Amino acid sequence: MKKTWILIGAVVAFVLLSLYVTQNYSIETDAAASAAETKTEAAKEPAIDFTLKDLDGKEVTLSGLKGKLVYINFWATWCKWCDKEMPALEKVYQDYKDKGLVVLSVDVGEEQGEVAKYIAEKQYHFPVILDSDKSVTYAYGIKSIPVSILVNVSGDVVYRRVGHMTEEEMRTAIDPLFP
Repeated sequence: MKKTWILIGAVVAFVLLSLYVTQNYSIETDAAASAAETKTEAAKEPAIDFTLKDLDGKEVTLSGLKGKLVYINFWATWCKWCDKEMPALEKVYQDYKDKGLVVLSVDVGEEQGEVAKYIAEKQYHFPVILDSDKSVTYAYGIKSIPVSILVNVSGDVVYRRVGHMTEEEMRTAIDPLFP
């Protein structure tokens, strides 16, 4: 009888956990599903402004980039999916920087020295800014990383994706936003 109750409890716990995960986490893997997440004109929302320091200690303010297409990527050095995504972000940065795309790679909660070492070792060139106290991460409602957000030239969030993105998925999200 005791084993039956333990089994029933385990099944109930599994079902509740499954419901929680499916309601709170949605990591799409194909480009079509990713493109479907792009917000429509009616669903645009103003990007939350922020000022963070880059690896050299210079302040970067999102509102100062109005008029440019901005790709914001939230990540951390310890995140395996972020690490997997970074080479694609570097390629996209190199291919689109002269077209006017600004990449802001927002490190979540880590110290400058640790982040600078990681970026130097991996030989990434895109701009990195530090959200050491996670205030911007919290303001954007980010609960897991990586997260990619596209802000259009008017300063509106037009795309948001939770989870790892491939280079192709990044390009699929970015290309329609260029005139």
